[in-house]
Amino acid sequence: MNQVGQIEDMKGQEESPSITKIVVPEEHQVPESFDNEEISINYVLDGKCWNRSKIIVDDVFAYTAALSVMTENEDHEPRSIDECNSRDDWPKWKEAIEAELNSLSKRKVFGPVVLTPENVKPVGYKWVFVRKRNEKGEVV
Repeated sequence: MNQVGQIEDMKGQEESPSITKIVVPEEHQVPESFDNEEISINYVLDGKCWNRSKIIVDDVFAYTAALSVMTENEDHEPRSIDECNSRDDWPKWKEAIEAELNSLSKRKVFGPVVLTPENVKPVGYKWVFVRKRNEKGEVV
């Protein structure tokens, strides 16, 4: 047989109609139940998952009370500039405040004050004081 003959034989095979039956196994589908109820919450700090429908309110209260007792002596974040000013680490807070104000000024965030109509409430701002911590919880 020559090469041309083989190609012709193959062409002849492709042109003849053939029906191939493919058997696909049937899948058994389990109906999914969709509840709007949240099943669990993953708390990042302790890694526990809680089922909200099984939480006892007294346990949550006890946990919150124990946490507040444990952190009672902890050095809390200041809530205002006056609180920052009365702290021992005031020079660091002052430096951070000045750096933030310089950044806002450089980006031209604040401009001249414009009077607004009485029915329009202007957008406000709030200072939030937080100490940056590393992965060990140490202030950096």
